[in-house]
Amino acid sequence: MAPNPKISEFIQGAKTAGAPEQSIVGILTARGWGEKEVYEALASHYEGITGIEVPRRGGTGTAAKDAFFYLLIFSTLATWTVALGWLAFTLIDRWLADALFSGAYSQAYETYEITSALAAILVAFPIYLLVSRTVVRDERNHPEKLDSSVRKWLTYMALVIAACVFIGDLITALTYLLRGEITSRFLAKAFVVLLISGGVFFYYFGGVRKSEEPAAGRVAGDTWMAAASAVIVAVMVISGFSNIGAPQTQRTLRADSKRVQDLYQLSTQINARWNTNGHKLPGNLAELSSVPSADPVTRLPYEYRVKEGSQYELCATFSLESKNDTTSRPNPWSHSGGNHCFPLNAAETTANPYVYVPE
Repeated sequence: MAPNPKISEFIQGAKTAGAPEQSIVGILTARGWGEKEVYEALASHYEGITGIEVPRRGGTGTAAKDAFFYLLIFSTLATWTVALGWLAFTLIDRWLADALFSGAYSQAYETYEITSALAAILVAFPIYLLVSRTVVRDERNHPEKLDSSVRKWLTYMALVIAACVFIGDLITALTYLLRGEITSRFLAKAFVVLLISGGVFFYYFGGVRKSEEPAAGRVAGDTWMAAASAVIVAVMVISGFSNIGAPQTQRTLRADSKRVQDLYQLSTQINARWNTNGHKLPGNLAELSSVPSADPVTRLPYEYRVKEGSQYELCATFSLESKNDTTSRPNPWSHSGGNHCFPLNAAETTANPYVYVPE
């Protein structure tokens, strides 16, 4: 690595004035220059005087260790920033609901996306902060590593990843706009893309030139960026949990969704029996085959009541009351909390709840 010209110029002047090497090293390290970098400049100074190159020892594996840390940083960076973007997109879809892009299926899919994004953020972001802190501390103690070719190559790779994320997310947002999504949702998503990708570009592209900055400025910049990222992630994680609830709440909702699915399967079997058995309803659920007939949690049997003609009821005990999506038609499988019966008709097609998840 070529010595820094500023250090070389100072060493030349200090040696001319008769300053000892120990004082020169102490002065330069006190001003934020790395000890290794100072000794490299001293070695270059003596090489010029003697005309003999200072012998170098073979590598000790430092570059491999640095490469490991930088790869871990950038892989976790890609993971949590992509997840943060998708979490923001999904929350925007919920907050700025569009009747043409809503429904029972989309609600369940949004819940799945929120939980997946939260899991990725909660794992990747703390690892990113921890490893980044280790690397920043190492760079602070050894500023010469800021000029490492490994660091620069991997930093530019991170910038390429950020550019790809920016382009991909912007294409996704624009695709929904061209499909007729309301403009406010597009603008909100475009802002999210610019905020995340712009923050990554601002920090890492500026980091390539960090070796020219004073040590105090580098520390302040790293601290500010870590704090800003932590605040944004904390706000988004809290927003995500406020929309889907705690894990126990999600389990309760899943149990209610399973009950609805079970009743739908029972209704299709009953309707099929009505059509193939001379317009006659089965006397009880035991006459049906290969269908769930008991609650997935309590194991109590579902209730089946035969009414007049083709009319019948299926009943189950639900943990929570479901809520209809006000932007779309009411869900025929909406239910109250506690025991609830659905009036059905075997002569009519039973509505499919798909993967409806009550909110």
